[in-house]
Amino acid sequence: MDTSDAAYREFQRRVDRLCSLIVASDCSEREIDIERLHLRVQAATLFPDKMQLYDWIYESRFRRLREQFRAPGSATR
Repeated sequence: MDTSDAAYREFQRRVDRLCSLIVASDCSEREIDIERLHLRVQAATLFPDKMQLYDWIYESRFRRLREQFRAPGSATR
């Protein structure tokens, strides 16, 4: 296994963890923001020339999950 494969898998695990925190935890918005910023730093380190793609894929996913699962009056809360 290549070290870049391992780094990407670790990155993907952190993405999955953040999604889980947004959807199914009682973490505060601040804690989620901190995790999101750590993930963004990791993405910038791993894929410095792909940050626009990161924003399109991951940041939009995190925003959508927050709107769906954390918005006041959302059906799931």
